[in-house]
Amino acid sequence: MLLRNHWYVAAWSEDVGRTPLGRVLLGEYVVLFRGLDGAPVALENRCAHRNLPLSEGRLDGDEIECGYHGLVFGRDGVCTHVPGQADVPGWARVKSYPVVERDRWVFVWMGAPQDADPALVPDYHARLADPDWYAVTGQTLVKGGYRLVLDNLLDLSHLTYVHSSTTGNRALAEEATLITEEEDDFVRVTRWMEGIPPAPAFVQYTGDDGPIDRWQVSKFIPPAYIDICNGSTVAGEGLPQEERPASQGRWGFVVYHALTPETETTTHQFYAVAGHRSMVPAHMEATFTEQMMGVLAEDLAVYEAQQRAIDLDPETGGADVNPRGTIAADDALLRMRRMIRRLYGEERRA
Repeated sequence: MLLRNHWYVAAWSEDVGRTPLGRVLLGEYVVLFRGLDGAPVALENRCAHRNLPLSEGRLDGDEIECGYHGLVFGRDGVCTHVPGQADVPGWARVKSYPVVERDRWVFVWMGAPQDADPALVPDYHARLADPDWYAVTGQTLVKGGYRLVLDNLLDLSHLTYVHSSTTGNRALAEEATLITEEEDDFVRVTRWMEGIPPAPAFVQYTGDDGPIDRWQVSKFIPPAYIDICNGSTVAGEGLPQEERPASQGRWGFVVYHALTPETETTTHQFYAVAGHRSMVPAHMEATFTEQMMGVLAEDLAVYEAQQRAIDLDPETGGADVNPRGTIAADDALLRMRRMIRRLYGEERRA
């Protein structure tokens, strides 16, 4: 159930250059490179002649030459030269994908090209380009379906059990009030906790182990984007609900995830964990990086273990349904899955 009429992150800007980069996106093999003007290009990554990936070839100006028989393709995917003959056959062309570059991410439109509207590129991650924020960034190829990752990010009670050495403690699972909101283009869940003990990372950065009010706000944006605001204040100070999605309070951080399915069961996970420099001072940047990379690795182990279990018993319903039932904390992720199914049905009917 892969949505195609959407923008997906294909790469970090710094990873796309004058060396062709091959990447599988939604089951389609794509080659990325930059033209002479610096703009990113995305083409089908197989020569129309004998299927060798064009990423195995070389760039010549604004064109890419196949490394097998030398056919040359322009930025629009049309072959411009066949060695040894004057005419170029009409079949000699490859698919060209619309591309937009914004805030360090290269986005590719995987659906009908005529529907590719740059205004639909999500801009929630603009802090990645803000010098006042320190960000831990990267990408991982997850050996698990993208919905497993979305499930994880919409139910942050798992911090209690998966990340107890840094950002989690027992109160996150046992003492949170959940508020779930849904509109046509997003699902948002807020976990609100009052007067709870701070998790280890909160003590480390604030120097205070007194009780706190804490919030976690996870927002899902189709097809597979999540932003998370983690914030806290001294217990009793609170924060109005409408301010929680954008405020880190006394201490907190934000998380941005862009998930691009490679296949039904593997996922490109592009991530950024960012803290304002007032909350992550220069002398603690290395510690913050180590902690957040550890959190990401702990989550990765969970996704991949789930996928292995699903693959061994696919009749349970796979990644699309819970094998036996649901609990109260599943509300947001179930809404997310219903939204994906609705959008998928609309695409199929169109």
